[in-house]
Amino acid sequence: MGRKIIYECIDAGSDYCPCYLAETNDCITCSHLQGKDFCDCNWRGVCIFQEYMWNGKKAKLARKNFMGKVLDKEVIGDNLIIFKIAVTKSFARDLKQPGSYVFIRDPNKQEYFDIPMSIMYADDNKGEIHIAVQIIGTKTKTLLSVEDEINIRGPYWNGILGLKELKTLKNANTLIVARGAALAPAVNILKYLVRNNNKITLLMDKGKFDNIFIDDYIDESRILTIDMDIMSDKGKLIIQELIRNNNYDLCFSGGSDVQHKDINEFLKELSPHTRYVVTNNRQICCGEGICGSCSIRIGNKTLKACKSQIEPAYMFEKGEI
Repeated sequence: MGRKIIYECIDAGSDYCPCYLAETNDCITCSHLQGKDFCDCNWRGVCIFQEYMWNGKKAKLARKNFMGKVLDKEVIGDNLIIFKIAVTKSFARDLKQPGSYVFIRDPNKQEYFDIPMSIMYADDNKGEIHIAVQIIGTKTKTLLSVEDEINIRGPYWNGILGLKELKTLKNANTLIVARGAALAPAVNILKYLVRNNNKITLLMDKGKFDNIFIDDYIDESRILTIDMDIMSDKGKLIIQELIRNNNYDLCFSGGSDVQHKDINEFLKELSPHTRYVVTNNRQICCGEGICGSCSIRIGNKTLKACKSQIEPAYMFEKGEI
């Protein structure tokens, strides 16, 4: 008998639960809202089925679109924009946790121009969020013309997998490996780990950008930083040596699936006890589990990766990734 797939809905128990999936018996967590006649959800919060019934057998709040004021727009090189955007303090607070993201678009474009973008930094005292956008295609190119306002939809939280492992970590030893656009979500992770008094080694790779764009967000007195080519043979040897010699409690990989797989193999061989957290690289279009573009097959189970917190090690062992 194989090991049971470990997954949870990121929205369970939030203001957005139950969601539209409950109305079609596709709830990720509640067995009753999957069409079954028994309770087998192991959910320890407020009963999702009761919430659904009390709400008139329909979904709760839907995330809404609103306009954020662009406080600053910095174009770096020919393929990177950093937006600083004014939002409400409560909205910024919702986006302080690692893995947070929003959908953004040019206000003059239709909804199918929505782009999921990681939150690099959120300040709930000022009511401000910072987002780094890599310019690579039609959707992101339309953001070059954005000046005064930008359309925002959120908050969303499933930008990384293994979130529980990271959020329970205190006074521990961690390795953060981030390349290219994944430097942006790494900032939120770094600030979270620093707040919980963790020791941090940060390996940074500029990827396809001209330079490392997160230097201003890093407190180098609390973090050991190393600039390197992560995907080179030399870079892989350095990562292996660090893992072998430092007894890390947690490792985060921000980058491509190829990078995730390489580091997963290093950990399995050299430090199998190390908890593993990765960026969620599935194609995300709606963020609500409705469109199916993010679906991933693990064993005989199909999961909505935009809403499902999946154990990364099991996903690499059994999944499509």
